Amino acid sequence: MADRPNILFVHVDNVSTGDFGCYGGGITIGATTPNIDRFAGGGLQFTNYNVEAQCTPTRSALMTARHSTRTGCTSALPGSGLVAWEVTLAEPLKALGYRNAILGKWHCGAEPGRYPTDHGFDYWYGIEGTWDEAMWPDDKFFKASGLEPSYVVESQASGDLTHVKVLDREVRRDIDLDFLERARTWMTEARDADEPFFLYFNHSTVHFPTLARDEFIDSSDGGEVADCIQMLDADFGTLLGYLDELGIREDTIVIFAGDNGRDTTFHAPNNQGSEGNWRGGYFSTYEGNNRTVCLMQWPGRIRDGRTDEMFHVVDWFPTLFSLLGEPGSVPADRVLDGVDQAGFLRGETDHSNREHFLMFFDELQVGMRWRNFKVLTHRVANGAAPIEQLATPHVYNLTVNPDENTPYNYGEVHSWVLYKVFARIAGEYRASLEGDAVPKGAPVDYVPGHRD
Repeated sequence: MADRPNILFVHVDNVSTGDFGCYGGGITIGATTPNIDRFAGGGLQFTNYNVEAQCTPTRSALMTARHSTRTGCTSALPGSGLVAWEVTLAEPLKALGYRNAILGKWHCGAEPGRYPTDHGFDYWYGIEGTWDEAMWPDDKFFKASGLEPSYVVESQASGDLTHVKVLDREVRRDIDLDFLERARTWMTEARDADEPFFLYFNHSTVHFPTLARDEFIDSSDGGEVADCIQMLDADFGTLLGYLDELGIREDTIVIFAGDNGRDTTFHAPNNQGSEGNWRGGYFSTYEGNNRTVCLMQWPGRIRDGRTDEMFHVVDWFPTLFSLLGEPGSVPADRVLDGVDQAGFLRGETDHSNREHFLMFFDELQVGMRWRNFKVLTHRVANGAAPIEQLATPHVYNLTVNPDENTPYNYGEVHSWVLYKVFARIAGEYRASLEGDAVPKGAPVDYVPGHRD
């Protein structure tokens, strides 16, 4: 095999810790998740893994190590997308000789210059936007509109895009089989060429519409969502099986992570569910959205067990290159919000290299997590509710009050967190945006101002 490890990053859409047995879910919602649970038991399980409030902000943060308010990718709704100037983690990997493929949802820009094949990926098969677009062709009003539907697309070169088939419910139901077939081909060709690969595998589950494949319908005791959870578990097991068949499991960094929490109070059709240990779901400022699933294995190279140390999605970029022994591949000409967590993952230190992160909702900075405390200046209950500006910022001690229903926590005001910590960190972040931030809706050729 190649000297460098392969990287398989499995990104899962809208999942909660309540969905999987290893987090205390699974059977409690009528689903069994043996493959995911076994993987967790043999690797590292994060219970304090944090993302941004929506899928586009999280996915752009993963790709760039920069918060969404720095890249302009602040919302899953139209108007966000990476500009050409941004550097994704695929680009320096490509420079190191990696074969890079993305399967599934991109959602970081839908025009030439913003495609993944414009940002270091050699191959892309998936969709530009999101999965609810599969519902449009069955909408009689959409049919009457004369508008063009969304497509499953394929791209193998910068700016190149082919429409493969219309994205409708039937295509959506079986799409992960397409991804699995192409994943096996990609990994096999890389193995045979003795070249490392980065495979960014974006499973469609459990984003609505929740459509299990035929063999998984009624396979659970929990209805459509639980059927889809079991389908996801089986597909993840299939991916791991490919690594074993190819003899490259020991040489592959495998990460299984959610992009944000699952629906609990919003209106996504047939997709309501449990938030696990935390309150709230996606499109909210509650922990059930911002704290989600993350599991990792690299046999013999990183620690195993469970950890409640803080890790944020922006940390993957610098951390992976440090694990590869190539920290100098991380861009130095821009502000990065990610921190290098390789020492912690290798077991060289007992604690994470992060103790805080700022929280955003669309273009608003809405709060901060610092150690076991959470500050909120704005609150969003769910995607159907308005953004509520709080007259007085709330400070929660999540150890005492994980439900976030009692600010100031039973007689302890904790206002020092607001004045001594949040004010400083928020001010430093605002200052760092000067000359470095990309505004939402910026043209693809936008370049931020002067940087030292």
